[in-house]
Amino acid sequence: MPRQTSRDFAISETMQALRRIIKAIQDYSQDISNQFGITGPQLWALKTIFEHGDLSLSELSKRMYLHPSTMTGVVDRLEKKNFVVRKRDEGDRRVVKLQLTPKGASLIKKAPNPIQGKMIFGLRRLKRHELDSIFRAVQKLTEIMEAQHMKVKFFFDQE
Repeated sequence: MPRQTSRDFAISETMQALRRIIKAIQDYSQDISNQFGITGPQLWALKTIFEHGDLSLSELSKRMYLHPSTMTGVVDRLEKKNFVVRKRDEGDRRVVKLQLTPKGASLIKKAPNPIQGKMIFGLRRLKRHELDSIFRAVQKLTEIMEAQHMKVKFFFDQE
């Protein structure tokens, strides 16, 4: 195969792979919203609290690989929908823990796993050199798109 055809093929397949990833996230987010009336990020937060027990906002943010300021709006909306409550820690009254309500726990038992969690779980299973390779490639794509300084929160979400 000529070198240019091989290069064109690699570019074409890279673009197709990115489209598939974006489409999978988009479809998942729409399905979650239609079925459960919450966003993908809200589901991810609920699942994280369910799996790890009561968490502070900073602990939740760390487990979700997000900045605490990003989480505040998500948690506010979950609280308004009565899926979580904020409780003062008994040992240290300055600390506020997020706790699932019975309504939140019930929803989690019916809902699928968050797609972001699937991605993180998969990345964690990679060998270090595989993860480094993906990291460098995604960083390079971000530079190509001149998006390295763009502020982002969630995939396909207005959170």
